[in-house]
Amino acid sequence: MAEISPERLAVLEDHLEAESSHDMERVLDGFTDDCFNDIAGFPERFVGPEKVAERYRLLWQAFPDFNVQIHRFLSADEDCIVTENQWTGTHRGSFFGIPPTGRRVRIRSLVAWHFRGDKIFGETVFFDVGSIVNQLGAEIIIPPELSPSE
Repeated sequence: MAEISPERLAVLEDHLEAESSHDMERVLDGFTDDCFNDIAGFPERFVGPEKVAERYRLLWQAFPDFNVQIHRFLSADEDCIVTENQWTGTHRGSFFGIPPTGRRVRIRSLVAWHFRGDKIFGETVFFDVGSIVNQLGAEIIIPPELSPSE
């Protein structure tokens, strides 16, 4: 793994602090004008500052005490850093169509942070939707036509 420059690390740390404190202005200021969020499990990418802001609003509405922390760095160069993260929060709003349960969740995720210049160009986020659904106490129903045959 390449060494992460102090400048690149500062950009990432500032973003995580802004994301965890729900500071939308600071979050968006750290992104390029053509930024994106590509979230596994969502049907479309969030492209552009307005859509990226929408993604954060949805997350923060669902989990008003949302907080994210990096547990370790998995890969890095000057254009992309891959991290293993953990985010926590209490389910107070709809998430993936699941109405608020009041349950606290702890989710592990992998994030590829894409950089352009001194800003974040985008995030590609992978997390286990099944773990979230399980922690929220929801049930996944697989239609019979999609179930494995015996």
